[in-house]
Amino acid sequence: MREVIAVAGGVPPKSPDRRLVWSNLQDADVAAVRESCWDGECKAPWAGSDNVSDTSPLCPSTPVPSTHDAASRPLAAAPPAQGLPGPVAWQDLIDQIDCGIVVWSADDRLVLCNQEFRRLYGPLADQLTHGRSFAELLQIALDRGLIPEAVGHETQWLAERLRAHAQPAAPMLRQMPDGRWRRVTEARLADGSLLAFSVDVTELMQQAGELQQAVQAARIARETAEAASMRLTDAIEALPDGFALYDADDRLVACNQRYRELYDASAPAMKLGTRFEDVLRYGLAQGQYPQARGNEEEWLAERLHRHRHPGPPVIQELPGNRWLRVDERITREGAVAGVRSDVTELVRREQQLVELNDKLGEARTRLETLSDTDALTGIANRRQFDRRLAEEWSRVLRHGTPLSLLLLDVDHFKLYNDHYGHQAGDTCLHRVAQVLAMLARRSTDLVARYGGEEFAMLLPHTAAEAAAIVAAQCLHALDAEALAHAASPVAPHITLSVGVAVAERQDSGAASALVQAADRALYRAKTMGRHRVEMASPAPRR
Repeated sequence: MREVIAVAGGVPPKSPDRRLVWSNLQDADVAAVRESCWDGECKAPWAGSDNVSDTSPLCPSTPVPSTHDAASRPLAAAPPAQGLPGPVAWQDLIDQIDCGIVVWSADDRLVLCNQEFRRLYGPLADQLTHGRSFAELLQIALDRGLIPEAVGHETQWLAERLRAHAQPAAPMLRQMPDGRWRRVTEARLADGSLLAFSVDVTELMQQAGELQQAVQAARIARETAEAASMRLTDAIEALPDGFALYDADDRLVACNQRYRELYDASAPAMKLGTRFEDVLRYGLAQGQYPQARGNEEEWLAERLHRHRHPGPPVIQELPGNRWLRVDERITREGAVAGVRSDVTELVRREQQLVELNDKLGEARTRLETLSDTDALTGIANRRQFDRRLAEEWSRVLRHGTPLSLLLLDVDHFKLYNDHYGHQAGDTCLHRVAQVLAMLARRSTDLVARYGGEEFAMLLPHTAAEAAAIVAAQCLHALDAEALAHAASPVAPHITLSVGVAVAERQDSGAASALVQAADRALYRAKTMGRHRVEMASPAPRR
């Protein structure tokens, strides 16, 4: 007989009210049942067996039709076992799960699949009928080009896939025709049948590529349901992730061993019928949730709300830097089905990536600083000066704020190099740069090495009078340093010549005009004897 699914009704085997729930029976099946019944007394193989308890999923619960009207009367479905949904409800339940679920009989024929599985293999949906063999469907899928990875070596791929299906081991990765990736897990159940479910892991595969294929965490089924309670128990125990089902009253209906292992500190409270809130409170007392420390009640209220009003999956921290991905969904009956996936490896690798990115950011900052810094003097280089000048000039054009530029040249520096040597010349330039940097007191002021022994000082929001004062301070500060220059015809120490130009109103000209004006003023200071400040002539007003 084909699959006859019995649902527990809590009635003793010898009760006159015993019932059977028949599903998917054809004429031959009904005839077989007729032969096992006489005068309304069920003679099914399990009837009256000492091996079937009163509360077993195989305990009869619907009167067996008599031989006279069994084929004519509709078969009534019995109420579900206390605490567990009925077969149709289980189908609804697994249809809520966004992973493909399929059950194959012990002889590899299709028994059950959910809507996600049919959607996933849409081009094959017309073939997904009860009793079709796994090998037949696989061959049809190959013929229709639904398995991209098998193209070009279909025979070899088919043989390897059938071997893996016969002896399922680790989960498999499969690429679908639409390019998305699924993780397929197969597990043999206690009765020899096979449960298979697939989860979309495209996002994780993309992250794995970015992290050099080091990230593997998957979200798989929150619940694997079977038409019978024993098969359901086997199925959820076969899940590699933690699974728990809380009913509409938020009391624990079922959970697997993996769920208890993941929440080891809370495991003693995980008894059937225990409220979810009580399990949480027990875990809080045992330090199960590091994220709740110091605000336990607030955390508890938020967790209970999210449990009864689930949204996208969330990441939950456990002691020892362990991490779970919690994905919960409300069933049609108001129950909460949840899957906990261990994503510790993924989160730790993301933590490493964040740390690496921070280090790269610091290195990039240092590199940018080096790229904007003159290696000899330690102040801004010409590259940074040109960029800042462009920025400040745009402010002049927008707001009409004054901008002053000082070009400073070390007098007779070639003679200094010839007299003291180039190494001493480098030391001299470094000292001059430090003296000038101390005079740029505002954060917006910039001192840069403009080229050779020439320096530039950019002073935003500075008018001509204030710029002339700063220029004079530069001369006096360097004189005070008294850096010996025996070869200078100007003074026995290092001196400066300074040219000053100021943009004091909006102008449609380019920033290069300001530089040219300062350069002309500097040239005039040199021709007039050096060691002096010269102001550029102001531009005529319009």
